[in-house]
Amino acid sequence: MTMEELEARIRVLEDIEAIRKLKATYCDLCDAGLGDARNVEALVAHFTEDAKVDFGMGDASVFQGRDGIRIFFGQLVPGSVSFCMHMVHNPAIDVDGDRATGSWYFEAPTTNAVTGKAQWMAGRYLEEYVREDGAWKFASIETRWYFVAPYDEGWGDATGDFRARAAGEE
Repeated sequence: MTMEELEARIRVLEDIEAIRKLKATYCDLCDAGLGDARNVEALVAHFTEDAKVDFGMGDASVFQGRDGIRIFFGQLVPGSVSFCMHMVHNPAIDVDGDRATGSWYFEAPTTNAVTGKAQWMAGRYLEEYVREDGAWKFASIETRWYFVAPYDEGWGDATGDFRARAAGEE
C-alpha cells in the first residue's frame, strides 16, 4: 500500500468519525429542548443552505432550506414532543469525497406534547451529508417510522396508523 492510499483510508475514517459526531450533536441539541431558540439555531447551523428534512408523515412534514428546517425544529417538533431522548445506533456511513450517506436506527422514549403521555418511538434515519468549508453538514434527513407506541402498552400491538398514535389520537 502506498502512502497516498494509506492517507486516503485514514481520511475516510476521520470523515466517518466527524459524521458520527455531527449526528451526536444533532441528538444532543434535539434532546436539550427545541423550545429554546438557541438550540434551534445551533441545530440549523449544522445543515446546508438547501437541506431537506422529511419526518415521514406526508407532505406536511417535509421542510426545505434553513428557514423551513427552523420552522420544523422550532415549531413542529416542540409542538409534538415535549421530551425526547434519542438513542441512535448501527450507523452505516459511506463517504465519497465531499459527500456521504448514512443510515441509523433510533429508539426514543418521548413525551407527547399534546397528551402529556409517555411514548416510544422507533425507526430509521436515512441521511445525506456534504462537506462545506471543511465541516460535515446535513444535506437531508428522512425518517422512516417503525412504530410510535404508548409507553405503558409497549410496541407489541403498535399496528395501525402511526400518525394517529404520534398525535395522541389513537
